[in-house]
Amino acid sequence: MALLVVMVLPLFISTWRASLFGLCCQGLLMAWLVVMERPELSTPDDWLMLVDLVLVRGLLAPLFLYGVMSAREATARNDVIPPNLLSWTLALALVLVGFNFASALVPEAGDERQTVAVATAGLLLGFLVLSSQSGPFSQMVGALRFENAVALFELAGASHHDESILVHAGQLVVFLLTIGLFRWYLEIVGPSVPAVVLAAGDAPEGPTL
Repeated sequence: MALLVVMVLPLFISTWRASLFGLCCQGLLMAWLVVMERPELSTPDDWLMLVDLVLVRGLLAPLFLYGVMSAREATARNDVIPPNLLSWTLALALVLVGFNFASALVPEAGDERQTVAVATAGLLLGFLVLSSQSGPFSQMVGALRFENAVALFELAGASHHDESILVHAGQLVVFLLTIGLFRWYLEIVGPSVPAVVLAAGDAPEGPTL
């Protein structure tokens, strides 16, 4: 439930620091779930998963984006969804859809159903962010939210299948390359795309009458 809070709360605070802090908390809380489920950490894949969740998702990805935004002295406000009652209602409705979907997918109540519910809610909220804002930073936050929700789905189904460590390592490399691409692109275009201002002589002609 703490993971659900850090997914939802940054949507209402509307600052880029809150968005990055939420991403950091998502990675660290997912790592905490892994430690609680597998306290012995007996396999290399368990340690690789912790590296993925703590170092990459929890620290590296938010710090990379924080460095660019801080260097550019970006304004504090950044709306990942439109700041209106309709968007906030839609966000809460998507959380309810996630819990209803989990109840249908996992008949037995328990930790697995709750994990699937939060993962589904995170996935839908990621889609909401991606569809609501066109700025590069907001799109990157939406994509990282989506990736974290997928990782949480994998944690929910980890007891049903054993993933190859090579597959997990490949996914981690792709994710690292994605973060590097995000940082590079954000450095080039800035946190938001500036509006094109036309000179008076370049303005398109209006109707004669």
